[in-house]
Amino acid sequence: MKTTKLFLTIILLFALKTTMSQETWYVHYVGYYPYPYMPNLNSITINKSLYEGVVCADSGYIAGIAIPIYDWWLPNYNLITNNNLYGVYDVDSSYITKAYIVGENGTILKTNDIIYAGNIPFYNQNSPTINDLYSVYFTNYFSGVAVGDTGTIVKTTDGGSHWNLISSITLNKLYSVQFPSVNIGYAAGVNGTVIKTTNGGGNWVMKTQAIADTLRCIWFTDDNTGFVVSRNGAIYKTTDGGNNWQSKPSGTTQNLNAIRFYSTSIGYAGGNNNTILKTTNEGENWTIQTLPPIPNLGNYKSISISLAGEVALVGSNGNAIANYPEPGYINNYMKDGDVVITPNPAKDYININTGLYDKLILQIYNTQGQRVCEQKLTQGLSQINISNYMSGLYLYQVTDDKGKVIGKGKWVKGKK
Repeated sequence: MKTTKLFLTIILLFALKTTMSQETWYVHYVGYYPYPYMPNLNSITINKSLYEGVVCADSGYIAGIAIPIYDWWLPNYNLITNNNLYGVYDVDSSYITKAYIVGENGTILKTNDIIYAGNIPFYNQNSPTINDLYSVYFTNYFSGVAVGDTGTIVKTTDGGSHWNLISSITLNKLYSVQFPSVNIGYAAGVNGTVIKTTNGGGNWVMKTQAIADTLRCIWFTDDNTGFVVSRNGAIYKTTDGGNNWQSKPSGTTQNLNAIRFYSTSIGYAGGNNNTILKTTNEGENWTIQTLPPIPNLGNYKSISISLAGEVALVGSNGNAIANYPEPGYINNYMKDGDVVITPNPAKDYININTGLYDKLILQIYNTQGQRVCEQKLTQGLSQINISNYMSGLYLYQVTDDKGKVIGKGKWVKGKK
């Protein structure tokens, strides 16, 4: 009898742990107009406190989002480059959020503000290399490092105005770079390569090989505790700064391409065939997440997490997905409902109440990212004729005359 009770207790505890590790996930809409096809999304960054975000993809695709307000990505209308873009990272300050993108042929792009979804003003930076760059990371507002082909490492100490080549100790391709603190950083790549810096990226040393395979991503929760992911569900953990690695059970045989931790205990990994894993015990065990129906099968390549615990992943075939861990968080984000559209759903007209705001501009988009309306709004109540719109989901953004976003959201055009 005691044995039976113990066995049942173990089963119940396992079931409870698995349930606690499961989260609700929401598919995000990815607009691709004026791009001719659904993009392969390579990297995502969510602003750590303002919840704005940027994704980058093949063929120069860049898009922006406001995570807690709605689940859609709006692409830039003007192509800055045709090169594939592989890595993006944002740097937050009290008043402004910069972001950097790296990619094919040594491409380095920079924006001084990521809030302008649909028209994020990225600019080309002078790059010291023509080698592909795959990952970029900033430790503060000024210091950043990017890595890429043939062990290429480039560094800036002035916020991206100038980038310099750093002497590398490997010719292996480096796919990922991350700094758990200002001076200590790690990079990983093909043939199990792991390298470490203790002076902010100025010099690097080779660390013990975790696995003789391609390491797609590296992430450390502190200066000594970190993880790498690879093919066939491989997850390896170190607790001594990369001197020794231990294999951890992932519960999947899918190739894993990304890993990121929200805290020392809670982390996520993403991989092929829409695989998402979660750990709640410092990476010792992982639970495969149950996802909603996914329109396009794809491989998750990148993860980003906000300070509030918003987790978003992107990947091939336009795949984008996110969770919302706090019930009601989305609806409570906008203060006092600054901009309200009624009725919703609507058939012939929508009414927009802008409150005390004046000199505003309304932009409406379909789910392909095409702008179908741009109209000036007056203070108070405005009415827009939508009788000729196709039925379906629409997205809106209201800005002031200086381009500041006042309100965003979505509404539905009902059938007549």
